[in-house]
Amino acid sequence: MKPLRKTIHAGSPLSSTMLASSSVDLDLPLDDIVIVFACSENFVPYLSVALQSIVENAGAGRRYDVVVLTRNISPASMITLTRQTKADNVGIGFLDVDAALGDIELPHHGHFRPETYYRLLAPQLLPNVDKAIYLDSDLVVNADVAELFDTDVTGYPLAATRDADTIGQIDGYDTTVGPYLRDELGMDDPHDYFQAGVLLMNLAQLRATVTPHEFLALSTQRMWRWLDQDVLNKVVNGRYVRVHMRWNYLMDWQHLRRTHIVANAPADVRAEYDEAAADPAIVHFAGPDNRPWLYPDADGADLFWRYAMSSPYLDEIRGQLEESRASAAGLAKRVQVLALYRGFMPAFDRLCPSSSRRRDALIRLYQRLGGTNT
Repeated sequence: MKPLRKTIHAGSPLSSTMLASSSVDLDLPLDDIVIVFACSENFVPYLSVALQSIVENAGAGRRYDVVVLTRNISPASMITLTRQTKADNVGIGFLDVDAALGDIELPHHGHFRPETYYRLLAPQLLPNVDKAIYLDSDLVVNADVAELFDTDVTGYPLAATRDADTIGQIDGYDTTVGPYLRDELGMDDPHDYFQAGVLLMNLAQLRATVTPHEFLALSTQRMWRWLDQDVLNKVVNGRYVRVHMRWNYLMDWQHLRRTHIVANAPADVRAEYDEAAADPAIVHFAGPDNRPWLYPDADGADLFWRYAMSSPYLDEIRGQLEESRASAAGLAKRVQVLALYRGFMPAFDRLCPSSSRRRDALIRLYQRLGGTNT
């Protein structure tokens, strides 16, 4: 069923549970902390956990308005999320992206979904908002996001964290990444590449420097390696406010990210990553698998489940976990993951050490054969 779309009015009991066609119709003040998510119906349970973490850490003296960019979240899900976030200083609304996208097909691959591009539409979809936090839905917030929102981005398009994972790849884990960022994205210094799962977007500045047409033209120009994250880095080219990685701690994916990938990065990047791991304000479950709702031993899973316990989708999330443990398909996937990440990858690292010619040659051969490194 197609989600309902209509003009909504302040005070209507359904004002937050309809898919609005413009930000003016959201019935939200949008005059303090604005938080933007992009989500599909399939990802609603994890969005719910992220929302729960925001609500529990919200400061009493601030106003928090959440805007969910979507195409297909159902009315039932909108009602559930609205009830979940009901608080005197928290509001939520759902904004239709169809008007901005039209018939444009957004290229994607691997574990990425088209919704990842929606953050590029925020400047256009929120013309009455000058600054907003963008968050991926696969994370939990373990602090008051007001601190991040209050970061001064005057004169800059956004604030973000350096991407420790990508920098580790540049400096040895995958030496094809540096040339890609420099030669194909046109970055002056690939080490300035940022992670786009958590952004403080200066929407006013972005509207003044890049048009929605330019964003979408870049997005559909080719299949970028990291999709819209690459597009943002291409446009920004290192000119952003750096915030500490504790505001976007990339979970130690497969318990290999820190020791195998980030270990190749410069000392200051490694130190900042370790500081973030010790005191994360946001834990981002970034990666193609090893998500805490399927692997409770994943890094940061304890925080995810702490907030999930208060989510209205707890039973559904638990059901997915049990399905992955009990079904034939789930068990097969677990065996595949174990063999790949606990067997093949460590063996590959031993036989082809970081920055070695043998490693570089095999990675380039893998890419020529159609493989991806995301």
